[in-house]
Amino acid sequence: MSLLARTSIVSAATLSSRILGFVRDAATAAVLGAGPAADALVASLALPLLARRLLSEGAFNLAFIPALARAESDDPDAPRRLARATLALLLGTLLAFALLAALFMPLVIRLLAPGFEPGGARADVAILCGRVAVLYLPFAGLAAIYGGVANGAYRVLLPALAPVAANLTVLAVIAVLLLRGLMESDTAALAIAAATVAAGGAQLGLMMVAARGCPATPGPVAGGWPWRKALGVIRAAAPALLFAGLSQFRLIIIAAAVSASPGAVAALNYAQRLMDLPLGLVGASAGAVLVPALLRKSALSGAAADVPEAVGRAVLAALAFALPAATGLAVLADPIVITLFQRGSFDAGDARLTGALLAVLALSLPAQGLERILSAAASTSGRVKMAERVALGSLAVCLLSAFALGLGFGPQAAAGAAALSAVASILVLGGLLVRAGALCFSRAVLLSALGLLAASLLMAGCVAALAAFWAAPEGQLAAALRLAGLVGAGAAMYGGAAFALKALLPKLSPQG
Repeated sequence: MSLLARTSIVSAATLSSRILGFVRDAATAAVLGAGPAADALVASLALPLLARRLLSEGAFNLAFIPALARAESDDPDAPRRLARATLALLLGTLLAFALLAALFMPLVIRLLAPGFEPGGARADVAILCGRVAVLYLPFAGLAAIYGGVANGAYRVLLPALAPVAANLTVLAVIAVLLLRGLMESDTAALAIAAATVAAGGAQLGLMMVAARGCPATPGPVAGGWPWRKALGVIRAAAPALLFAGLSQFRLIIIAAAVSASPGAVAALNYAQRLMDLPLGLVGASAGAVLVPALLRKSALSGAAADVPEAVGRAVLAALAFALPAATGLAVLADPIVITLFQRGSFDAGDARLTGALLAVLALSLPAQGLERILSAAASTSGRVKMAERVALGSLAVCLLSAFALGLGFGPQAAAGAAALSAVASILVLGGLLVRAGALCFSRAVLLSALGLLAASLLMAGCVAALAAFWAAPEGQLAAALRLAGLVGAGAAMYGGAAFALKALLPKLSPQG
């Protein structure tokens, strides 16, 4: 199967998973709304969602697959021994962490949601759900190993479908809750937490089937346990895991900052889920297909890529998608949330809060997208430690600004910490890469980026004017048609403006 075919499969499966994720989140909102039970559930799922982001979306493959390839050159059985040792080490670590977290869950919830009153309804339900939900962590570790083995052998279909199976598992449980009328109840929150663990089991099952018969599949094999190499794999994966988890770390920080405000933790989660589609599609495909293939090709040929210009073009490509997506989400936040979430227990007040948070979070989308590209550029050019320090510094900025803004101005201002920290990150990291010669922008790229920004702002203004003129109708179908019309008008406006600017660009660029 060609690289393009594998990339297409992963992209299609990822898109399907994101769509099912929207359905899952909408169904969760219909059952729990943005009330106390929803706040408690979101806080309890913080660690499982972080584990899913770190281990299930391809970042672990960046270190694991090259290590398997190197081991194969030494001994045909070496990849299996390495995979077995890495599995045992990762599983043991996550299992121990899960047990400790379950034992000290009151302290964990106090850290994740300091605004929950100790002994109150939100804290008690969060502790109960958290003790169940952390059992997801060992499943995530096992799935990462088997998924890496399968992807390393270019088996991409079943691993790409694993998140689909996980979403379907949770949706099945939510369907039962809806049929039984268990709305806004602690029982519903606990059932969804348990369904998350079951989803991890379903995901692992598909990964194991995909990895069956691969040379590196963990299993009985002659020889010892290469613990030092396995530890090296986990250490080598740490930077990629940090970069992949930045948006989730920021969400956890901001959720802690707004946890004293009723409904804010759940509303923030719903808003972030709408951000995950534009942030996740490219990252998941690159981690599962593009990066492994390119790393293998580089290892075989030893060819060096033209990194600075390639990164500049990648930045432009990301902006071409992220800028209109960000402005669109910001301008249409309210109708998007109303159309997707406002039903069942999720009322108009919940929609207003979620829409307000989404409008602010959307401002961080271009910066967070560029952050991923620049982090990859730093890794490619051997500047991983520099990128790690910048990433950790950006999380410190997020922590300080989220609590300061949240205490002074409320949840909506606290959500702005995501944009502040991401912008700080790309300014510092981008400046360091330019200074080191690992990143450069031609005049054409800079002019194109300015053109894309102008087209996005023009689109946003026109869509905002159209939305003000086109009053929101009654009924879900009419609201959905209005949203589709606004999105279509925005896409047409952006496409037309971008095309006009592309035609104008040669006149602005210097002639040779």
